Amino acid sequence: MNKKITRAHAWLMYIVAASFYFYDFILKLIPAIMMNNIMNRLQIGPNQFGMVELSFFAIYTPMQLFCGPLLDEYGAKRILPSVIALCLVGTMLSGYTSDFYTYVFARLLIGFGSAFAFVSVLKIASEWLPKRYYPLLAGLTTTFGMLGGIFSESIAPAFNQYHQFYFYSLIIIVGVVLFILAVATIEDKESHDDTPLDASLLLKDIWTVLRKPQIWIAGMIGMTMFSPIQLFVAWAIQFFQQDLGTTEITAGNITSMMFWGACVIAPLFGWLAGEITHKKRLLIVGTTLSLGGMLAILFSAQTGVISSMLLMFVVGSGIAAQPLVFVYASRQVNLHLTATAVAVTNFIVNLSSFLQPYIGAQLVEVSRHSYDLTSWRNALSIIPALLAINYLFIYKLDEIQYDSEETGN
Repeated sequence: MNKKITRAHAWLMYIVAASFYFYDFILKLIPAIMMNNIMNRLQIGPNQFGMVELSFFAIYTPMQLFCGPLLDEYGAKRILPSVIALCLVGTMLSGYTSDFYTYVFARLLIGFGSAFAFVSVLKIASEWLPKRYYPLLAGLTTTFGMLGGIFSESIAPAFNQYHQFYFYSLIIIVGVVLFILAVATIEDKESHDDTPLDASLLLKDIWTVLRKPQIWIAGMIGMTMFSPIQLFVAWAIQFFQQDLGTTEITAGNITSMMFWGACVIAPLFGWLAGEITHKKRLLIVGTTLSLGGMLAILFSAQTGVISSMLLMFVVGSGIAAQPLVFVYASRQVNLHLTATAVAVTNFIVNLSSFLQPYIGAQLVEVSRHSYDLTSWRNALSIIPALLAINYLFIYKLDEIQYDSEETGN
């Protein structure tokens, strides 16, 4: 049974789901923006902090394999409010505990719920909005996430001078509002009310997608292009504080320019993808921008705040092309498996997060929470290395054509 809703309601569902992705990005980046506070509160060092970062992705990444099939088979109407509630519980725990293991458990809960955020947006877009908008909506969805990153890096650090109770209270209130909106607005195009949980069906969906080589290639491209956010952002504020001798607030503003770059340019890449035939060229341009920007940040002699901001904007502009990999992935399957294809691709994208402990282990502490600059560069050089490899993956990616047909709504 297909439900009929108004176009305005369809866009409202997209906005609610995209707002959860905005919220998810803030939750994801909390350890990065409150690194010193968290390390002091939990009494941990850089290696343990790397484990805190890993705890989120340890559940977030493998859940990508299952969140897509769950959304495809059981619908966003049931799934989305549940995972928002899970994020709320995790946020409450992480906000008020001083125990390392409780904090790690809380991050696991948040990682589980957050795994559904991005996939839910594109699932709703593919079901309810015109197909010709899909590349643009993939870019706009990234913009929502990047706005969450901008809030995290530019505004949230100001809360560090106050008790963390205020910041976490604000985040919890936003989560409650999102939960209410999700319950009130989200609908499924197909009826899932009587669908029982069937593990074999989920595994069949996953296996169908995993068998497609182009999904793996698209995922590897996405992983390398997203590595500046996945691997650098968690350490960027401290890096710029030490490299430039600047304040935490200024370092956060510098870091936020990466998100501004992706936020501003992602819709442009999405629009261009719908207009040009050779979409792979956009991936090449994006990779080149990010690679050049990261090399300059890590190894150039620049010492100014403004030049660092410009370079971070360039890196973010390159990342803006990354959502196109989900357009390629969605074209490998039928409409019913769209969320599974996006989720499996996102699973591959997030595999780079398991390199976080490696970065923490490479840092040489010269004083409390202060690290040797040479070790910073050695540890973070893995990011431009991944971007350089990306040209080979792009070469192996098959070009697609995206028509302008509707979704049927």
